[in-house]
Amino acid sequence: MKLLSWNIQWCRGVDGRVDAQRIAREARAMGNADVICLQEVARGFDTLAGSGGEDQFALLAAAFPGYTAIEGVAVDAPGEGGRRRQFGNLLLSRLPVRQAWRHLLPWPADAAHADMQRVAIEAVVEAPTVGAVRVTTTHLAYYSAAQRLAQVDGLRDLHTA
Repeated sequence: MKLLSWNIQWCRGVDGRVDAQRIAREARAMGNADVICLQEVARGFDTLAGSGGEDQFALLAAAFPGYTAIEGVAVDAPGEGGRRRQFGNLLLSRLPVRQAWRHLLPWPADAAHADMQRVAIEAVVEAPTVGAVRVTTTHLAYYSAAQRLAQVDGLRDLHTA
């Protein structure tokens, strides 16, 4: 089983250009992944640098036909004209997905660091010759050590349950 995990930073390249198709091409160029875990995927967030508010969840899912797309939206806020601004993770699997869950991770207050809610996507995929494999993808808080530690503890609790 080949797995790719990538923080795509809302499909923004080092040149500042936001392009979901370029992200998909690069992901395919990295290898023939069975499961692709993408972090920082956006929908309706025209306020992010370089973004026009495109639905990156849908664009990336469409770029991988034959893959099951599991969305994990952590941030869901009102946008312009009644649209929603959503931000989170995307798990794509060409292996059969037996079950999927989305877990909101702990988000303790930290006055020194403004941040956002985080989510983990957990999926059980059927891997050839191995059987059921549990895959979890998330993006932990970066600036707040207290939030990051609480999120790691939350993930540990999920995996011992």
